[in-house]
Amino acid sequence: MHLNPDVVARGLIRHWNYFSHHIIASPGMAHPMQACFEEAYVVMGSALTMDLLDDARMTAVCRRFCARMMEFQGVHYPDMFDMGYGYNRNDQGVPLCSCVADNASTANGMLDTIAQFPHLPERAQVLASVQRYLDHCLKHYPTDRGVMGVGLLDFKINPKGMTEYWCANALFAATLIRYADLTGETKYYDAAVPMIEYIATFDYKNTLWGEWTKAAPQQILLYTSEGLVAALGSREMRQRLQSPLRHVIQFTPQADPEARVPAQAPNLVEAELKTAAAAVGDTIWARLQARFAEFCDWLHQNQMADGTFEPPCSDHYRCYEPGLAWILLDAAQRVEGCAWLESIAAKQLRFMAGDGGKLYYGLRANDFASGLALLSFATAGRMIKARDPQVWETAVQGVFDRGEEMW
Repeated sequence: MHLNPDVVARGLIRHWNYFSHHIIASPGMAHPMQACFEEAYVVMGSALTMDLLDDARMTAVCRRFCARMMEFQGVHYPDMFDMGYGYNRNDQGVPLCSCVADNASTANGMLDTIAQFPHLPERAQVLASVQRYLDHCLKHYPTDRGVMGVGLLDFKINPKGMTEYWCANALFAATLIRYADLTGETKYYDAAVPMIEYIATFDYKNTLWGEWTKAAPQQILLYTSEGLVAALGSREMRQRLQSPLRHVIQFTPQADPEARVPAQAPNLVEAELKTAAAAVGDTIWARLQARFAEFCDWLHQNQMADGTFEPPCSDHYRCYEPGLAWILLDAAQRVEGCAWLESIAAKQLRFMAGDGGKLYYGLRANDFASGLALLSFATAGRMIKARDPQVWETAVQGVFDRGEEMW
């Protein structure tokens, strides 16, 4: 199944219509959404959507987010971004939390803004702000082998069990790669290497908080894949990862590649089989390929007929799932042998564009889920427009002509 232009246009316009009426589009509000990292995904989606719908409100949303993050940087905790929560302090004046992972999502929203709008006059200031955050984290939170810790949590820096934290390594590595891509400062690629090895070799089914079983596989699949795909799609990182494992994990469980049986062969998963065959080896790159192949296999084999995935243990954790189509399509475009992932994403997007997706995920009600959906539809729209601009234009015009579809 390929992306359907009418489905993608309908889903994108519905979500942008929601956010264009949302408080996030108001210039007078200091905190449009409680968690700044959740808002960052709306910003990423808005940055992509500007070229698809030609609505200047999207640029304004992105610019205000960057301006607010720069204005309040260091207020919550030195050199870190405001999180929108975790403000309560202990008797020593230390805030409850200032997490590397949450801040990394914020930084990624800022970097995506200037990547999509390189003409903005604040470009240099945004880059300097993100560099300030990166340098602070690299100085204070990694292990002696370069693996990132959680940051400040429960009033402590890297509390017990959080000296190595999977989510921080995944999202922070993605930020390092994005920043290096935009600036050419190669030392940040180098800093990402041990973090990529970590997320390629940690035991994602046996983490401290047990997210795989107690929350949702989708949570680990989404966040970890941000780092995996950032590395897999980077020539600079591929060069650096063609080296033996450094055995960077010291304090958390590790896992070898799982034995995998493709759902079908040799047609749809021929590329998947090649990836699995190439993944035998001890280089960081080989383990990275093997890990992402495992994730793709889970998504392939656990997608329901309606386009959703195996339900999490609690409805609360459905909110991560709308971002999976984004990750799948990003990989389909940037990672060798992953074009087949478009089919999985297309099925999910069809579900999300209709009332079933609205009810199941809480779309246009749950802002985090809605922001991830916006990003997924925007990524799909960019792919369709790149293939045939007129097809995309016709699909968008059709949605506007049938005005009720906007809602």
